[in-house]
Amino acid sequence: MTGLGFASSSLSEQIANPGSTANGVAIACSSVGVALVFIAVTGLVKKMVIEKTTKWTLAIICFGTAACCLIVSPPPAYMNPLLIFVGGAITTFMPISENDVDEKLPPAGKIGCSVWGGVLIFLLYLALAAWTVYDDAVDHGWLIPFLSAGMFVWGGGPVVLPMLMTTLTPQWIDQTIFITGIAIAEMMPGPVFNMSCFLGVQLALANNFPWAEGTVLAWVALIGPGVVLTFGAMPLWNKLRSFKFYNKALPGLNAAAVGLLVSTVFTVYGALEDRSTWKPGSRAVALCAYALIDLMKVEVPYVVLAAGVAGYLWAFVQPDPNSAAVTAAPAW
Repeated sequence: MTGLGFASSSLSEQIANPGSTANGVAIACSSVGVALVFIAVTGLVKKMVIEKTTKWTLAIICFGTAACCLIVSPPPAYMNPLLIFVGGAITTFMPISENDVDEKLPPAGKIGCSVWGGVLIFLLYLALAAWTVYDDAVDHGWLIPFLSAGMFVWGGGPVVLPMLMTTLTPQWIDQTIFITGIAIAEMMPGPVFNMSCFLGVQLALANNFPWAEGTVLAWVALIGPGVVLTFGAMPLWNKLRSFKFYNKALPGLNAAAVGLLVSTVFTVYGALEDRSTWKPGSRAVALCAYALIDLMKVEVPYVVLAAGVAGYLWAFVQPDPNSAAVTAAPAW
């Protein structure tokens, strides 16, 4: 992905040109990226909201959170954790099921860190989270969005990356390149790791920063907080899940977190609509990609490659919009 990042950086002007072959391929692959995000988000809505309870509480939390994110766009760094906290507070006082609270959970198994070690790591994580919120308000550089996404967004590639897109595009990187990167990263294991390398090298080169250091910093900022949180939370997990208030809050926390992701579907699709020179075609590719991946279970690499070929053929046969431009004579 670092090599693809170099290639994307060198082709950035061609990708931005609506009449180029590179733009046609990128838009087609971006359509697959939109489909992947939609598949991931709808899967989470079904798992964390629809299948949890027949009550409307989780649905209200989920889609209310999404509506807040769409109204306040771009949201400040503190808004996401605040909305998640509110979602947990709602189900704490309005539990969706008393049976979930009294359910006996199996033991978590052995862990390699003591409880006090976990407490120390967890406190350091909270301190870093507070610093991230502060730094996001005063530092508008290209690296802090990676740390913010790593601190406050948890999940796989289609979950984390759209949230990162809301803060990096279009100021730091072109939206088409970003969405294309999502589709390419999903072709390989470890999409978050791959995408951090893909973006890190491009942002470093664009800002006259050493590309190797920029790539490593982007990777550490995006991956590191999750690793630290895992080591901090696992020793506390047996204690934490025995608390009734936590079991009551957990469905609301999850529903609010999913709501944050629902709002990104509009962000990603809106970016595709803005950048596509043939909107009906990009919509058709997105729909076909959704059907192939989610319903027919076709592997993502085959779908991305097919979309890239379709985008190349479409760009090859379409007329160059620049050659058709006519300058009107001034009327005197």
